[in-house]
Amino acid sequence: MARSPRIALLVAAVALPLGAAAVTWAWPEPPAPRAPIEVKLRDHPAPSPPPSSSTPVVVPPPSVVPPGDDQDDDDSDD
Repeated sequence: MARSPRIALLVAAVALPLGAAAVTWAWPEPPAPRAPIEVKLRDHPAPSPPPSSSTPVVVPPPSVVPPGDDQDDDDSDD
């Protein structure tokens, strides 16, 4: 008598995951999105850039490295 509930539990433990896997496999997938056939880039002309200031931007030159300085932190000039 004690074997009957154990067998029922074993069958349920095997059948439920297999049934869920079968349903998942048989479930229809949503259709894949379709790409447009024709793509138009810029139907109208590009907007003009905003007016810039008349003052030029001055960028300072890079600093000069003295000769013999190899920019290492080991204090040796190789």
